[in-house]
Amino acid sequence: MRMGLKLRAAAAAIALCLAASGAQAAGDVEHPHQEHWSFNGIFGHYDRAEAQRGLQVFLTVCTGCHGAKYLRYGDLAGLGYDEDQIKAIAGQFEVPAGPNEDGDIFDADGYLLMRTARPTDTFPAPYANDKAAAAMNFGIVPPDLSVMVKARHDGANYIYALLTGYHDPPEDLEIGVGLAYNPYFPGHQIAMSQPLWGDD
Repeated sequence: MRMGLKLRAAAAAIALCLAASGAQAAGDVEHPHQEHWSFNGIFGHYDRAEAQRGLQVFLTVCTGCHGAKYLRYGDLAGLGYDEDQIKAIAGQFEVPAGPNEDGDIFDADGYLLMRTARPTDTFPAPYANDKAAAAMNFGIVPPDLSVMVKARHDGANYIYALLTGYHDPPEDLEIGVGLAYNPYFPGHQIAMSQPLWGDD
């Protein structure tokens, strides 16, 4: 699969699952190119196969750092998955189990009791809390992706531009430790390293 198809699939899945429009933070940012999405316009529609490929990118690449706390596994029915497929996807993840019959939420070794996720569960956060997330990411908490399209002007176009916008910085720009250059991000320096590589 060409890189562009993978990125378009990721943007389409995020747009379908995490949807809508909103305002972007101010700053000297490059305006995203206008892509021709199948879901644009009043007669637009989602390409389910493309969105399902994008979900795979989301699950294998994005969820290592980002949560999606407002998205339930059951919402994947909107991507065309049936009940058994949704159970299988949820079954790949664990969530806090809650109190056991004794009222404990930790096991004898002090670890949080966990259980296999169900369709009614939300996508789990990759970190225990914001402090842990910041400690693993140069002091920056990766944003939750549930409302990323909603939080950014020009939703899917912004996400696509951001994912494809990584390249070498201008010679006169000093990049901070742990940051990457991306002209579509406010300040042009982003803590997220380039998430997708290659042509496959």
